[in-house]
Amino acid sequence: MSSVMRDLWPEDIKSEEVISPEEILNHQASRLEARTNGLLVGHVVRHELEDRVVLGFEVEAPRADSRARLFEVQHRLELDYPAAIVPPDEELPDFLKKRVYRPGTGDLNPVKITETLNSLLSMGGKWVENEWVATSPTDFSEKVENLLAHPSVKAIVLSLLSRVSREHHAEGPDGGSPA
Repeated sequence: MSSVMRDLWPEDIKSEEVISPEEILNHQASRLEARTNGLLVGHVVRHELEDRVVLGFEVEAPRADSRARLFEVQHRLELDYPAAIVPPDEELPDFLKKRVYRPGTGDLNPVKITETLNSLLSMGGKWVENEWVATSPTDFSEKVENLLAHPSVKAIVLSLLSRVSREHHAEGPDGGSPA
């Protein structure tokens, strides 16, 4: 077969592999429930806006009457991909962050400051890559897997499990008040 007549389509375009971000998230929601023996329940909340679909991935601890949104996914109304994952906002105070940036004062020489500002102002634009945009189901699954292992997401899930545990101990082992 000549090189002109060969199959030029990428390997990841196959009918059995094409599933939507919503299906992937629903599967992960059910996996969370199975993994936690029903202590946590995952929900995918779908909202259709004028120009996009927003899928909120929420985790509920029914026994503790508590719920948290872990992240969102957005894609166009008519196309599932590309899909952009919006990680949780890390609005933690500095004392709770594992790593914090502290800017130094450096050399406060006014001539160097002026030179630095002039060089910054004369710089052109640059391409910036969004690490959370997925263009295929495989890419999306990998990014969700990375996000679920992210410290801020794990902290939310573990906090919900902790609340369930506290509620269980407060009620006592038989479901009533502690002795």
